[in-house]
Amino acid sequence: MFRKFCLALLAVTGLLIGLGAFGHSFMGRKALDAGLASLPIDAHTDKLIYLVWYFCGGCMLVFGMLVIWSALQALRGNDRALFASGLVGTFYLLTGVLALAAMREPFWSVFVILGALALLLSAALRMTRARVLTRPRDAGRLPATHG
Repeated sequence: MFRKFCLALLAVTGLLIGLGAFGHSFMGRKALDAGLASLPIDAHTDKLIYLVWYFCGGCMLVFGMLVIWSALQALRGNDRALFASGLVGTFYLLTGVLALAAMREPFWSVFVILGALALLLSAALRMTRARVLTRPRDAGRLPATHG
């Protein structure tokens, strides 16, 4: 039961990370437009800033999809895939902590929360699988896989 709860919460975390891409790319763009409007930036630099902006949004979408994929793979018995969601969680957590320290803006706590969830849930799921496999009654049995 605990494992299924963690898997569902990990998938929801991935969904939130992925949906953040749309908030970043489309809603956040308004703030970027306003900030750049008053700066004397040449056309090439302006295009480059927007290219990187949308690239980051795309990365957020891919990160969210990786977390969801990891949860689905773990549901099927492939806990090795949790490495990907743990890596995304670590990146989000570090980004959030560093940005909070540098910017002092509460917004970055979203990255801390989502990163911590992805990292902790991935670790908990790996530990629950290891604990399940080491029970005496399970000795000699491999985990069920669906493939």
